[in-house]
Amino acid sequence: MSSADFLHILTAQQWALLVVACVAVYSAVSAFRKRRRIKLPTVGSSGWFGSFKTAFKFTVDQHHILHEGYHKYKGTAFMLPQLSRWKVLLSGPALIDEAKAASDDLLSAEAALQEMLEMTFTLGKEVVENPYHFPIIRGQLTRKLEDLMPRVIDEIQHSLEHLVPDTGNDEDRWVAVPGFKTVMQIVARISNRIFVGKPLCRNQEYLDLNIKFARGVMLSASLIGLFPEFLKPHVARLFGQLDKQTAAALKHTRPLIEERLRMMDEKGVDSEEMPDDLLSWCMDAADGDDLTPEMLTRRLLTINFASINTTAMSFTHALFFLASLPEYIAPLREEIIIVTREQGWTKEALGKCKKLDSFMKESQRLIGLGANSMNRRLMKDHTFCDGSFVPEGTMISVPAAAIHQDPSIYGDNAREFDGFRFSKMAEEDGDNPKNLFVTTSVDYVAFGHGRHACPGRFFATLEMKAIMAFIIANYDVKFADGFLPKETWIGPSRIPDRTAQVLFKRRLRRKAPVASP
Repeated sequence: MSSADFLHILTAQQWALLVVACVAVYSAVSAFRKRRRIKLPTVGSSGWFGSFKTAFKFTVDQHHILHEGYHKYKGTAFMLPQLSRWKVLLSGPALIDEAKAASDDLLSAEAALQEMLEMTFTLGKEVVENPYHFPIIRGQLTRKLEDLMPRVIDEIQHSLEHLVPDTGNDEDRWVAVPGFKTVMQIVARISNRIFVGKPLCRNQEYLDLNIKFARGVMLSASLIGLFPEFLKPHVARLFGQLDKQTAAALKHTRPLIEERLRMMDEKGVDSEEMPDDLLSWCMDAADGDDLTPEMLTRRLLTINFASINTTAMSFTHALFFLASLPEYIAPLREEIIIVTREQGWTKEALGKCKKLDSFMKESQRLIGLGANSMNRRLMKDHTFCDGSFVPEGTMISVPAAAIHQDPSIYGDNAREFDGFRFSKMAEEDGDNPKNLFVTTSVDYVAFGHGRHACPGRFFATLEMKAIMAFIIANYDVKFADGFLPKETWIGPSRIPDRTAQVLFKRRLRRKAPVASP
């Protein structure tokens, strides 16, 4: 049989497997060649076959491999193989501070994000070339948090009434709800209450397509990233979802955006009739081709992608801790009720809930979003302060999960949940801001660290604390068996158990008193 005859009889499935095999070999060869210029301690084998084997293991067991590297090479740079590249990890305060202080010309967070998410193909080149939403999130959204709190609380209350079945007058009746799915819906509703307002924030089809889009971006990026640069545009056309999802979202957003564009033309962007939400802020900042329903919708999809999944996963971990550790409910409830009775459901009031803030930060510390953070791409050859030489183009990260469970930093119980760990530290340190949920440091990098720390963390932490406070004040929660569900690692991400059911029981028959939206 000739080679032409052989290729002719291959099935579609066999062709797909052949292409994947070729891409895998190409990636392995490319990654191994890039390794030749990096002379750093290596987790696993540094040989061709051994490094490729470690790379596959890293894909499914990144958490344990990073812990191994961190404890073996703590205080220095070390590297480990991935399927398409070698990654360098910086450990120890000195290296983390160096990465924090580095200029974008040396360590680029933007270039790293573009490479990891394949943003040109998954989110669109317009978003990559003009990320004007970043300063809006970092600036306007953060400054307006106090004013936005009534809307946040109103949406939390509405979401819980809609998603958690009413137990009526039966105070002993518990109802089971899917934990992660319910949290995802609550977060999507609250976020879009601030992004686009009512009634779109409660439109189930619109919410579902944003949630689906967020998951699709990660899957598409993982697939596209396996291929060499010249093939990526073709792979994106075959498997990408950007144009399709934008068109689906436009069915919901076009009437809203066109009405606001008309209002801007007639009355100006500063008109009191313009809704005070993120869409309006984006319309004020955009111009030219960015000020069209298509591009504004794509921007909204991007912002939803950045906010919903990460916040929902973080909050689900915290809710699971609460449901499995009922001894925390009473002291948290006492604090929340005392503060909100005095000051209402405000940003300032939640800021005084020190135990609640500590509980949320401890959850993020022990079971955070992923194994690493502070992802950067090295833009030129560089020798770090520990003497490690790393060549241009290398991906750099910090082993967050390993740092957060280091006994030399967090004590002998570093791998145990201590919900009031940080509130006790605050009492000892005189309310030092470093102990707050939102604050980053070399020892707490869940949100990154430095000027490239997550720009939306102020909104995300307030949102999560508000949801948790409202649940604790108005519901009892538990697991049927009392045990914390096991999370799953997928690559660098820590995913809460999607099947876990949380039992809810309403404490009050009346609505909680909240500020008017």
